[in-house]
Amino acid sequence: MDAHKKMEQLLRKYLSGTCTPDERLQVEQWYRQLDLQGKLPSMEAMESDLADVRERLPRERMRRLASWHRYAAAATVVAVMAVGVYVYVFQSERPDTGAAAVTTSLPDDLAPGGNRAILQLADGTEIVLDDRPDGTVAQEGQHAIYKHADGELVYQPEARAAEHDAPVFNRLQTPRGGQYHLVLPDGTHVWLNAASTLTYAISGTARERLVQLDGEAYFEVARDSDRPFRVTSRGQVVEVLGTHFNVNSYPDEPLVRTTLVEGEVKVNGSNDQRAVVLAPGEQALWAEGDQLTVRKVDVAQAVAWKDGKFNFNHSDVATVMRELSRWYDVDVVFEGEKPQIELSGEVYRNTNASNVLDILAFYDLDCRIVNQQGIKQIIVRKK
Repeated sequence: MDAHKKMEQLLRKYLSGTCTPDERLQVEQWYRQLDLQGKLPSMEAMESDLADVRERLPRERMRRLASWHRYAAAATVVAVMAVGVYVYVFQSERPDTGAAAVTTSLPDDLAPGGNRAILQLADGTEIVLDDRPDGTVAQEGQHAIYKHADGELVYQPEARAAEHDAPVFNRLQTPRGGQYHLVLPDGTHVWLNAASTLTYAISGTARERLVQLDGEAYFEVARDSDRPFRVTSRGQVVEVLGTHFNVNSYPDEPLVRTTLVEGEVKVNGSNDQRAVVLAPGEQALWAEGDQLTVRKVDVAQAVAWKDGKFNFNHSDVATVMRELSRWYDVDVVFEGEKPQIELSGEVYRNTNASNVLDILAFYDLDCRIVNQQGIKQIIVRKK
């Protein structure tokens, strides 16, 4: 058995609390050595991350960690299951060659997504925002449209549209591997995730504010008691006056998930269904033909993408791979049956795909990036 495999197995035992005293000492010595070499973040930063992990780990697991949490921090930073030690230890120990080794140095690695989108005006004109200089990008009726730094598009009303004006709609579309931040004329902020489209009225909407979503978006709705804000997605309608919430309505997801962060929203599955009112921390689940259901959820997981993270908390492999496919603009192919396991962990989205796939190796998944005639794929199989 090679040294890398031995390290991996030892870290599995360390994280599960089944190490012998000698094995535990060996892991902690790795940690101390890396700390002395300056290869680890500060203890203050790791303690902060560990405090976050404590809130997520089961009580039984935390009792095992409590007596030696200072050194366990290296093994729990960033991911609930082995992300920290893997990133800080294995990245320096992993060999440079080998078919199973997927590292950031490989030419076939996948770069993370970024601020990319296309704006479509009412007359059909399309403006690619990716490399557009900051400043005014268009004038749409009584609204000047500005592109700001860090992927933000802002509508600045120069005058209030008259109530009798016909509705004027614009559309913002992100590709796979793209995201964008939009500020609507009423001051509502919308963060659009990868492979998503938002169609929105910018005038002629004195009685209500209407948007159509395909994909995923996080909304911080400006309060206006005279004009409710409505989001339509896959037949579902979310109605609010002013609140923060997330809607995931990708067509390849089995359910539309609406998660409330702050305020109050009303969710309608269809015209003949009873609407549900969500409280903060609740999520509405809906699929066409089914009844709306409500459950308590980890809000941080639902909105992690907006904060620049992947957060997999008891997520099945297929769900994780769909998210990676959209962010890295790559197709995922399963060899054999899809593994029926749950994944847990957290990692920032601004890293290459290989770093995320390395983490999944701790769950007995063989994930590799292949390049066939210029077409890149992620191949997934159970080890």
